[in-house]
Amino acid sequence: MSDTSLLLRLWLTKPRQIATWTPTGRAVAQAFVDALDAAPGEGHIVELGAGTGPITAAMLEAGIDRRRLCVVEYDNDLVALLRQRFGHGGIVQGDARALDSLFAQQGIDQVAAIVSTLPILHFSRADQRRVLDGCFARALPGTLFTQITYLPGSPVRQRALERWGYRADRFRRVARNWPPATLWQYRPDVGL
Repeated sequence: MSDTSLLLRLWLTKPRQIATWTPTGRAVAQAFVDALDAAPGEGHIVELGAGTGPITAAMLEAGIDRRRLCVVEYDNDLVALLRQRFGHGGIVQGDARALDSLFAQQGIDQVAAIVSTLPILHFSRADQRRVLDGCFARALPGTLFTQITYLPGSPVRQRALERWGYRADRFRRVARNWPPATLWQYRPDVGL
């Protein structure tokens, strides 16, 4: 089964769990890799909602040390596919809304960067906050959370972010993708 066929089947049956019916394109995957340029040189790089693995592949092709990767996927079928493609090391089946226990189980105490294709727009506000808080609880200074969206604005509302102590900045618009995508970056708001 092709990646598109698999994602389409999952998207039709689980539309609030699967963000899109098509794999992430090369231009978007490269934009995620570019977002890692600002990441601290130590700590883990966490990928949330890895899907069929195009961002994982792009990170590995760019020379990211595999031992630094923690690739998190919720869906059983997608986890099996990721493990077939990339091996078992660093591929974790888990829920991004429960990162504290997942990180504890994996021995992750420092997070350097987060890249996410989660359908976070469909999460409740409480679950959006759980994801952000879970990542930033172990974040090194300068850590950024990069999230994709296919809409013009941030998938996490600005007012909610402000209440929770975060800020959002548009990182990059990727027109060479179908559908066109925008990457947003979240960080703790420390009066920048």
